[in-house]
Amino acid sequence: MAPAPATCGERFLDGVRELTRRGGARDAAIDVRAVPLGPAPRPVGRTDGSWVSRHVVGPEDALAAVREHLARSLRCRSTRRTAVVAEEFIAADASAQVLSRARGRFEEAVALVRAAHGVAVGGADPAGAADTYLVRRTDLNILVEWFTDKYRQMVPTPTGLVERPLPDVLRDRPCLPEQRIRDMVRIGLVAEAVMGRPVRMELAWKNGMVYVLWCEAAE
Repeated sequence: MAPAPATCGERFLDGVRELTRRGGARDAAIDVRAVPLGPAPRPVGRTDGSWVSRHVVGPEDALAAVREHLARSLRCRSTRRTAVVAEEFIAADASAQVLSRARGRFEEAVALVRAAHGVAVGGADPAGAADTYLVRRTDLNILVEWFTDKYRQMVPTPTGLVERPLPDVLRDRPCLPEQRIRDMVRIGLVAEAVMGRPVRMELAWKNGMVYVLWCEAAE
């Protein structure tokens, strides 16, 4: 499902309606993501990136989110086309963002992982704090880890995402065990090999299973 802004047809919108009807997708909710297509121009001031609306419940709100993302891409006046993707929502126990090759002056090539309880993480995480790891790419050894006190998490409700306090027992504990951090970097390196360049991706853990939510070439 990836129409251009000017040609977003009823077939795509019908698919969004079907995906978000009660009894359709799990929890009848989706994530709506808009991603610019093609290589980014050299920045001259502001650059455009991807946008996401999480846990959109019901067909009317889903269609409104699709139209808003399309309208936003037109307002940005970018020369790049925009793909809008409707994804099944995963009510994650923990979420993580992975950058398969971290930028910076590191002595060794490392991947960067940020992990948080609940739904979403990193720049798209309204609940804020996340644990951060630097993982050596050659052998998946965790070189550096920063644990932060976490007080909030985003959880799904029948009407959307809600910020709630994190239980005291989880506040100063890692969001994920070290083996899962290594597993996520391994997935990122496989994606990098397929795409031929470093990648940025988001993953979710639910009932012990990992889900790759999205993956794109790192700018």
